[in-house]
Amino acid sequence: MALTIAGTAIPQAAMAQAAPAGQVEFDIPAQDLNKALLAFTDRAGLQIFYDLDKVAGRRSSAVRGRYAPMEALSQLLVGTGLTFRATGNRVTLEPAPQSADGAIQLGPVRVQGDTDGKPFLGRYAPPETATSYVPSYAARRSAAGTKTDTPIIETPQSISIVTREALDAQGAVNLTDALRYTSGIGTAAYQNGSGDSYDILTIRGFANTNSGLLRDGMRLNYNVFDAPSETYGLERIEVLKGPAGVLYGQSGPSGIINLVSKRPTTEPLHEIEVQGGTFNRFQLATDHGGAIDTKGTFSYRLTALVRDSGGWLDYGRNDRTYIAPAISWRPDDRTNLTVLGYYQNSKSSYYSGLPYSGTVLANPNGPIARDRYLGDSDFDYWNTDAFYVGYLFEHSFSDAVKFKSGLRYSESTLDYGYVYPTALQADNRTASRSVIRRHDDSDTIAADNNVQVRWNALGGEHLSMVGIDYGRSHYQRTRWFAAAPPIDVYNPVYGNLGTLAFGAARADNPIRYQQTGIYFQQQSKFADRIVVTLNGRQDWAETITTALSTGNKTKVKADAFTFRGGLTYLHPSGFAPYFSYTEAFEPASGSTWDDTPFKPTTGRQYELGIKFQPDGSDTLVTVAAYHLKQQNVSTPDPDQVNHPGAQVQTGEIRSKGIEIEAQSDVTENLRIRGAFTLVDAQVTKSTIPAQVGIHPVDTPSTMVSLWGDYTVHEGALAGLSFGLGGRYTSGTYDIPNRVKTEGRTLFDALIAYQVDHWRLAVNATNIFDKTYINSCYSFCWYGRPRSVDVSLRYNW
Repeated sequence: MALTIAGTAIPQAAMAQAAPAGQVEFDIPAQDLNKALLAFTDRAGLQIFYDLDKVAGRRSSAVRGRYAPMEALSQLLVGTGLTFRATGNRVTLEPAPQSADGAIQLGPVRVQGDTDGKPFLGRYAPPETATSYVPSYAARRSAAGTKTDTPIIETPQSISIVTREALDAQGAVNLTDALRYTSGIGTAAYQNGSGDSYDILTIRGFANTNSGLLRDGMRLNYNVFDAPSETYGLERIEVLKGPAGVLYGQSGPSGIINLVSKRPTTEPLHEIEVQGGTFNRFQLATDHGGAIDTKGTFSYRLTALVRDSGGWLDYGRNDRTYIAPAISWRPDDRTNLTVLGYYQNSKSSYYSGLPYSGTVLANPNGPIARDRYLGDSDFDYWNTDAFYVGYLFEHSFSDAVKFKSGLRYSESTLDYGYVYPTALQADNRTASRSVIRRHDDSDTIAADNNVQVRWNALGGEHLSMVGIDYGRSHYQRTRWFAAAPPIDVYNPVYGNLGTLAFGAARADNPIRYQQTGIYFQQQSKFADRIVVTLNGRQDWAETITTALSTGNKTKVKADAFTFRGGLTYLHPSGFAPYFSYTEAFEPASGSTWDDTPFKPTTGRQYELGIKFQPDGSDTLVTVAAYHLKQQNVSTPDPDQVNHPGAQVQTGEIRSKGIEIEAQSDVTENLRIRGAFTLVDAQVTKSTIPAQVGIHPVDTPSTMVSLWGDYTVHEGALAGLSFGLGGRYTSGTYDIPNRVKTEGRTLFDALIAYQVDHWRLAVNATNIFDKTYINSCYSFCWYGRPRSVDVSLRYNW
């Protein structure tokens, strides 16, 4: 440390050797800012110049974990009213700029010349957390695999994260678009003409539907049809592959998709975007955030969108209104309460599919047109209303003990009606049709509370967590059916339904699902190299069905203990081999012929992999091999003569495969995303011998994808970006494995230009307009044709 004279003040320069390259392990508690800066320089090896008078009385934020020095310094200064200017290894502290109303603006941090931290490219980017914005394709931290803010490389399961940068660059307008360059994810599930009525995907060969979709770490809804995900309201999308029940309770064996909401920011954030494109698409979106008061104690975020659009089918529709407010209260650096929610109204159309003959099978009348619509524009509709409200709270009692709590209530209604084909008649062109109307009501309460304790002993660093969570969902469905006149699939005539004679309402008995779980987790790191992760969870689940005719309630209870164990080795080169064993359980509805309730389905996975993330680089590569089984799968009762329609639980499905995935900001100009998936999923046990060996529906065996984009930062073309991506997906089977769709290769592209606060972008999907069958499931669905969207965005 050295003291020098500058004007009338006595500035202190915290001195050190040349800054080390890459990331550094920091463990600096919140304390007097001067002491924190001295501790920082001891670890980071930077020269920091500042006036003692300017830091007197200020308190730093805590910094723990591995960060590039500039990232750590940004975190240290949060809430101090100071920012910094960096030139090489010399850093100068300065007051943070203020807006006209006196609110503190925390960025941008100014970085000049070469530094050890990541250039901020003209944007304020605070140090990464498990839920924050990441100015890169490669995230470093996530809570999806541990419920704690943990480096991805230290989590002993495969985790894929699609950052906000990737969502914007690739123009992802729905969850399917967002995950099309992610390993292990099948996006071939049957879709409607807009692709935006619901979210159905497969992970590692298993459908990810009711229990596999989370928002901010808690279950969102029970009904997969409740509401499609609006990607504009998300900061990132996380995919934890393999069983996740040990963390989140009842869930399938495939994994979970966690949607991370945009959160309040203390730095000013303002954005407005207008978009237009193919299929008469028009969209207006806006996003705002910042500090409410001068100290930044209160901050807010308000994200909103309105869309008026057709679908790629004849008479398709894809309209939406979305608004998501959030407010945070941070009275000190140890306490943070965020209240957030959203309301979403979607009006779209349903694509009921086309006959096999004329799509995957030859038809003497020729192929059926890709945009053919077999419903009726005067009747068909698919409308959802959804909202949720909740809070996320955390408080650090000390530098070692933290309490986290979350609570959310969500509610959704679905109203749809459509005319759908039931069979193709003998002339190979006339389709018989029926009509359905349906109304769904569902609501969900989710709560999660845990305590995390850091401690050092036995030659290692430890993070212990114990928690309890609770979930309750209520669901009821009512349906009406009627006959409809047939339609000529090659020369359709619409508007001739006449008066529909709907039968009596078929109201399903209301169902309520309840689950309580207690869990623990132990994360231990020894010699800064060996990471041990252990989890255990006990669940109690109850399904209550109320008979509408009598009011009698039927209760089915289930309980299970699940476990996860993982081992990771952190090599200094950035390689991290790992191994894990994970279990899952999910209550099953229904019973055998003698009314014996079904046992929960169970899942077990072994995973061996290696991750690569060098210090100081924005690169993450994951290679994973896994073997996954689901037991207690329902299959037909072998005695169908005496037990017609009954089922027993003797089935088993096995999935094994290899996944390779990479995200990297290769240079300041070039960014890439790539994935390779090889999966072998099939039925291994069934009471019907012919079912053994059958592949699950909508599960491609091979997927390969690569996306890259390049941005010019200097010269006459500065601000110009262009990108290109290619995706190969092998064919998939229908339910009985009678037919298999053909594989296809699709290409996507981007060209964008940014100057000052303006960004103009053109995103194209399936740029060569390839015609292909997306999937078959009793009927067949074409994939989306070429679409082009143009967006103009202004940030200030």
